[in-house]
Amino acid sequence: MVLLASTYDQSRFLKAGDLTAEKKYRVKSVTEEEIGIGKDKERKLVVWFANDSRGLVLNRINNRTLRSAFGDACDGWAGKIIVLFPTMAEFRGTMKPALRVRIPPPKQATGNGQTVKAAKPPEPDPIEELVEMPDDDFNDEINI
Repeated sequence: MVLLASTYDQSRFLKAGDLTAEKKYRVKSVTEEEIGIGKDKERKLVVWFANDSRGLVLNRINNRTLRSAFGDACDGWAGKIIVLFPTMAEFRGTMKPALRVRIPPPKQATGNGQTVKAAKPPEPDPIEELVEMPDDDFNDEINI
């Protein structure tokens, strides 16, 4: 087995630079971890995913988003789908790259177990949109 230095350069946690576009993740579990170094060390929630080995350290905004969607008990979050997307956010007075969470809209189920997208309402028929005007509106005399 070859020992690769790059293996030790990998973070256990997702960061803003890891995503260039939004991506869906399925929550596997939520743990409490010691994050930071020295005096900045604090206990934070980390969301782990079924489709990625890295976790997402929850800041206050992402925590509130997930809590409002899935409830306060973190063990109920397992199996839920979330979307992570990169954005810019203010951090200590300057704008920095950040990851934010949003909850995707639910799919509508059909009776046979398949899911389908919500149907668009039908376009109005332009012929039905015409309003009939009485002929006498066009028969007014014009005085010059």
